Amino acid sequence: MNIDALASFVKIAELRSLSAAAKLYGLPKSTLSLRLKQLEADLNVALFERSGRNLLLTEAGQTLLKHARQILQNCDAARAAVSEVSEDVAGTLRIGATGEFGTAFYAQMLIAFRRLYPNVEIELTFFSPNVLYAAESFDTLDAVISWDEGDGEGEALSTATFALFASSSYVERFGQPQQPADLADHQGIVYRTPAGLQHWRLQKGAAQESVLPRSSLIANDYWTVKYFAVAGEGIAYLPRFFTAIECERGHLVPLLDDWASAERRVSIRLTRPHAPSRKMSAFMDVCRRYFSPGFVFQGPRYYVEAIFDPTQPKEGKRT
Repeated sequence: MNIDALASFVKIAELRSLSAAAKLYGLPKSTLSLRLKQLEADLNVALFERSGRNLLLTEAGQTLLKHARQILQNCDAARAAVSEVSEDVAGTLRIGATGEFGTAFYAQMLIAFRRLYPNVEIELTFFSPNVLYAAESFDTLDAVISWDEGDGEGEALSTATFALFASSSYVERFGQPQQPADLADHQGIVYRTPAGLQHWRLQKGAAQESVLPRSSLIANDYWTVKYFAVAGEGIAYLPRFFTAIECERGHLVPLLDDWASAERRVSIRLTRPHAPSRKMSAFMDVCRRYFSPGFVFQGPRYYVEAIFDPTQPKEGKRT
């Protein structure tokens, strides 16, 4: 049984589409199709049946998928074991995460790792929280990075606090709130979590407030929430690290400086903590250094910049 064909089969099964798998993994669709046909011929079974635009696994396909994942994991383990006897850190590192801050957080940390260990292949996959810890997802990964809600599992990498931000144009039009009670007079941009709308949970010393603002803009993507804030559409509740560049460049301003959320823990969980590979140990070391005081990230950083806003001709930079 061909390993490349098995790997292609798993990719197609996960995305339920030849076209989507070809696009995501940068492989010719014809190559994936040929490998699939060869695998079906080798096993003398049909592995998929078509339902509209999707490919659904047959009973034989479902059975093979379970074994294929295990076979591929064993192959990776064999490669890792061989690489252990050499000086190079190599192999494939599979990281799972929830996708709140993909480019501003996970991607930067992985690039910092790649600069030191270029022979390691990286697969970063974003899952919804209810899927991330499911056995069929968790068992295919080397580690999971998450923004915990107090479950206390894994090693803490860092902490982050949320606060309130708006564009200077919004503040000029509607004024700056002086206390949480003033937020009732303002327009919010609200993030939708899988459990519902996200309340703005703020504290100052012993005082605590939970605010759900009036809003006509709701999104389940923090980048979209931040874009709407930079565009002057309202106040956003965002992590301070996530707005640092926008604040430095004047595209956002912090509000209610003394009020912020409780610290949220960012952690990493190893799926095989008792036997970490050399590449996993190297990754953990880089993660710890990435969040240590004084670390300077050398690589591209993403942010929202108001280059041109036709409704505010004096604000922003023209190019």
